[in-house]
Amino acid sequence: MKPSFALPRISLLLVLALPGFCWGFPARTALIVDDGSGFDVGTVGTFLSGRLVSAGFAVTTNTGVPSGSLASYSQVWDIRFENATPLTNSDITAYVAYLASGGSLFVMGENTGFITRDNSIIPLIAAAGGGTVTIDQTNNSLNLQTVNAPFTGPVSLPTVTFAAIGSFLTFGNGRAVSHDANGAAGGLVFPPGALTNAPLGTLITVLDVNFLTASTGGSQALTDNLIAYLAAPVQINPLTPTPAPPTMLLVLAGLAGAGLFAARRRFHTA
Repeated sequence: MKPSFALPRISLLLVLALPGFCWGFPARTALIVDDGSGFDVGTVGTFLSGRLVSAGFAVTTNTGVPSGSLASYSQVWDIRFENATPLTNSDITAYVAYLASGGSLFVMGENTGFITRDNSIIPLIAAAGGGTVTIDQTNNSLNLQTVNAPFTGPVSLPTVTFAAIGSFLTFGNGRAVSHDANGAAGGLVFPPGALTNAPLGTLITVLDVNFLTASTGGSQALTDNLIAYLAAPVQINPLTPTPAPPTMLLVLAGLAGAGLFAARRRFHTA
C-alpha cells in the first residue's frame, strides 16, 4: 500500500502561501489613515489600498490616527489632505514614536490651497529631527517633475506629471523625491539616518493628493515605487542634486576661470 502524501502536500501549500505564519517572517501590514469620507476614502484610499494589496500587504484603514502603538504596521500612509485635518500634536507624537521604532511613514500634503494641512507637516519633520523645511506659501512647483533615484524604480519612471503640486523650497535633512526645472521639490524623503530623533525611521511626504489616483500621469508607477522603498528603505547619499539656477551657473563659471572650481571637484571626488 502506497503511503498517502495528501497531508504533506497541503502543508507545503500552506508554507508557500503563508510564509509569515509558517517561517516566522514578519507580516507585511499597512495602515491607511483617512478622514472617513468623500474623495479621501472613495478614490484615494481605494487606489492606494489596491496597490498595497498587489504588493503583498494586508491593509487596515482608520479614520484618524488610531490610539496605541503603531509599531505593528510595516507601513503607515496618512492620506488626509484637507485644511480641516491638519496633523495634531497627538498625531505628531504618535508618528514620531512610530518612526523611532523603525517605522515607514507617508504623510500627504497638497498644493497652496491646502496650506494649513501642509504647514502641519513641518512640525512633524522638526520633531522627528529632520531639520528645517520650508514650503512655498503662495506658489506651486511645476507639475512636470524629474523623479530622483531610487524612486525611478523598480517600475521605470524618469518623470512624473502631477495634477497641482506644492513646493518644498528647503529640504532640511531630506532629499527630493522629485524636482521641477527650477529645483523646487514636490516631495521629500527622509531616509534611515536622516531623522536625528528617529534614526531608524523613514518618512516621505508629497504635496499632491492626486498622484494617489489612477488619473494622474505616472500615478501607479510612483505609488508602486514609494511602496517598494518604504518596504526596504536605504540611505540616499549624497543629497539629490537639483538643477542650478542661472545665477549659480555664472558663479561657477567664474570660479572655474580662477581655477577654484577644479579644486572643488578634486575635493569631492577624492
